[in-house]
Amino acid sequence: MEKMIEMNKGSKVSLLVEGYPRYGFQVLSKALDNHRKGICITRLHPDYVVQKFGLRNVKCYWLSGCKGKDVVSPKSLSQMIRILKAGVKADKNAVVFLDGLEYLLIWNDMGRIMSSLSEIDSALSGTNAEMLVCIDPLTFEQRDLDRLYEKFPKRNASEMIESGTSSQSQQTSAVLQETEGQTVGGLLQSRVLHATP
Repeated sequence: MEKMIEMNKGSKVSLLVEGYPRYGFQVLSKALDNHRKGICITRLHPDYVVQKFGLRNVKCYWLSGCKGKDVVSPKSLSQMIRILKAGVKADKNAVVFLDGLEYLLIWNDMGRIMSSLSEIDSALSGTNAEMLVCIDPLTFEQRDLDRLYEKFPKRNASEMIESGTSSQSQQTSAVLQETEGQTVGGLLQSRVLHATP
């Protein structure tokens, strides 16, 4: 992950471009291998994500319209900003991970989302923290993608996984075999808890 920080000197926020299968959580897991702590906001239920991808040292929040502990409302970008600022203030070396940008677009316009990401970027400056924002280009309109690509550097999630060591590659292969053939619906639910808008 040190390479990512060097490559993105102008911004602490990077777009992690992915599709299916999902590699973003493997990238997060790889970043946390260096004894870093993480803050994760995801559309998938946090219990499912932690168990499925073996995440350690990460505080997960559920991006959902449900009410409850450790839930971030997609309607409240200010809540998300407060959580991330507090997390980075507590650990200036944290990896911030957002999975669900396209879901935020259902509830907010792109201008507000860009402004929020810029505010988070400013909060990360002067720290060793970084933010990875997972995006699947097929879920965005071209004009929104253009705005994101113009402002924030992009990385390819699968290339980041492939650039790991052979042992990391073996771990990734095992995870991918485990999730092979799984439907999007399967990724959006845990055994007892479902992701709902």
